[in-house]
Amino acid sequence: MTILQYSVHQVNNNSALPNRVDIIFSQLDYYSNSNMIRGDFHKVFNDKKRILIIMPHPDDAEIYCGGTIAHLVKSKKEVRIVKATFGERGCQQEKITLSRLKKIRKREDSASMEVLGIKPSNNIYLDLGDGKVENTIDTIKKIAFQIRLFKPDLVITTNPEDSVIRFDKNINWINHRDHRNTAQSTLDAILPYSRDLLFFPEQLKGSRAISHSVTEFLLTDYYDHPDNVLINVTDFINTRVKAHSCHKSQYSLSDAKESADFFTIRNYYPKGKRYESFRYVVAD
Repeated sequence: MTILQYSVHQVNNNSALPNRVDIIFSQLDYYSNSNMIRGDFHKVFNDKKRILIIMPHPDDAEIYCGGTIAHLVKSKKEVRIVKATFGERGCQQEKITLSRLKKIRKREDSASMEVLGIKPSNNIYLDLGDGKVENTIDTIKKIAFQIRLFKPDLVITTNPEDSVIRFDKNINWINHRDHRNTAQSTLDAILPYSRDLLFFPEQLKGSRAISHSVTEFLLTDYYDHPDNVLINVTDFINTRVKAHSCHKSQYSLSDAKESADFFTIRNYYPKGKRYESFRYVVAD
């Protein structure tokens, strides 16, 4: 895939350097005429057996990769989803208690995982506290343990870099602090903490955990990165919507449908096709 490199800086009026928007639209032209638009599921997942998804809250997996998860499950891949928190503060109703909302969100999440085909044993909660995820050694240790236990071939997590997510030239949003810290802690856990034996050696005694290295990742919340791949989820969009709508304390069925349309339809995709977008990273 052609890499389009650019930097954002001030240039004088006589400069021939194209602006960021021009470059992005050049990328979109490239995507629309490339083999990539057919979807990269087999390119990314064909030789993978075990996929570990690490997300900050219940419902994040459905929003960012619900169709991809359904596709993976149908393809007989083993998928484990780790949630850093229960999302127990995700409510604007002042009268509800944390403990009650935590129970509600866990129940809703269990229903969603059943729709997606995720076994209860592969639905893991770290319970770090909603809004309290820190990029600390303790967080890294807990995530490294999950990596060592599951031994994934590929890890999916959120965007660790950007405080502001740029969807397109007109749409931006704040990247939740839990999302940034979960992602950074995941990358830190992968290298070197889950690989090198002298980090958390107690994890390797009397359990199924072993030293493990991961070199391939999908990162969510990247929409114009040159390393983006598109996963065709056209046949799984209804499953995505049904799973997402299980989070009834957060979303209605209409909300889930609107979310699916927003994230999986772009004007340069082939008509009638749906894709979930990720930054694909292969690291040494």
